[in-house]
Amino acid sequence: MYTQKKAIDNTHVVRERDRQRNRELVAVFSLGVPIGLFLLLFTWQNLEVIRLGREATKLQKDLKTVTAEHKALQAELDRMTSFDAVEKKARDLGFQTTDAKNIIIIETSRLGSGQAANRQPPTANQPGAR
Repeated sequence: MYTQKKAIDNTHVVRERDRQRNRELVAVFSLGVPIGLFLLLFTWQNLEVIRLGREATKLQKDLKTVTAEHKALQAELDRMTSFDAVEKKARDLGFQTTDAKNIIIIETSRLGSGQAANRQPPTANQPGAR
């Protein structure tokens, strides 16, 4: 009923190298590796472009924010340094208006420090005094 098969002894069989298979394997790798590298670099480049676009958008928003803040600070500086604001603050601090005769204007010169020390401040009757 049942037949028994005799075991085949393959220990002495030497398998020959399949040169056709090796050539096909080398051909697949020689075509596949450059294509894979190209796809990898293409993907990396596209992801980098997307990242840089997002960063540029963020920097533009930051620039708008900083520009608006700069304009607001400049307006506040102009408001605080206006003549009316300074005069009001001086009156609040107890300063009084000065007679025009008592004002001395000292002009800075571009002379060297030794020459500037020898100069006399202008008096009321000299032409440089105001």
